[in-house]
Amino acid sequence: MNSALARSLMVGLGLLAVAGCTPPEPPPPRPAPAKVAESGETDDPQAKAAARTDGLTGGKLVFSDNFDRTELGSDWTIKHEGEWQLQDGQLKPVRIANEDERNQGLWLNQPLPAKVRLTFESKSLTKIGDTKCEIFGTEPKHESGYSVIFGGWNNTINAIARKGEHEAKRVTQSEFVRVEPGRTYTWTIVRTDGVLRWYVDGKFMIAYDDADPVRGSAFGFNNWANDVRIDNLKIFAL
Repeated sequence: MNSALARSLMVGLGLLAVAGCTPPEPPPPRPAPAKVAESGETDDPQAKAAARTDGLTGGKLVFSDNFDRTELGSDWTIKHEGEWQLQDGQLKPVRIANEDERNQGLWLNQPLPAKVRLTFESKSLTKIGDTKCEIFGTEPKHESGYSVIFGGWNNTINAIARKGEHEAKRVTQSEFVRVEPGRTYTWTIVRTDGVLRWYVDGKFMIAYDDADPVRGSAFGFNNWANDVRIDNLKIFAL
C-alpha cells in the first residue's frame, strides 16, 4: 500500500470514529405534570358543605324547650289532639292509626330566624329508626319546607327533601348511618345562605344546596309510625 492510500484510509477511519462517538439528539422535554388541586378545592357540593364551619358556634339563643313539664303549652300547635305528648321530660309522638292523618306534625308557634342554628336530641326506641323534623316551612304544614329524615323508610335512608319527601332532587346520604335503637343523638341544623346543613353528634351528614331556598319560618317535629323521644330543643339566631 502506497503512502497516499494509507493516509486516505487513516483519515476515513478517523472520521468514522468521530461520527460513532457523536451523542444522539437530546430527548424531547417531558410534559409538565398535571396540576394538583389545592387543599379544599372540590366540585362536590357535599364536600364543600362538609368543609364549612360557619354557623356551628355563636349566635343568640332565641328559644329553648326541655319539655320538663306535663303539658305542651302555648308554644306548640298539634294538628291532631293527643298525637304528641310529654312523658318523663321528653316529647313523645303517639302513632296515628289512620295513615291519612299521619305526618301532620307538632309545630312551634315561634318563627325561625332567617339565619339559624337549631339543635335537639332524639332517640328511637325501635329498629324502625324513622325520626324527622321539618324546617323553614312556608306554613305549619307537612312538606311546606324541608324535611330532614334520619333512618327513614324502615331505617334505610337519611335524607333532606324540599317540599316533598319523594322529590326528584332529594339529597340522600351515600355512606348511610343507621339509627341505633335506644341511642340518643344530637342533631344540629344550620342555614346562613342557600345551603341547609345537617350534623348528627357533631359529624356532617348531608346538605341541601338550594338555588331557590324556601324562605318560610315554620319548624316542627313529625312522625310516621315510629316510637321516638325528642328533648332539649335550642334555636340560635345567627
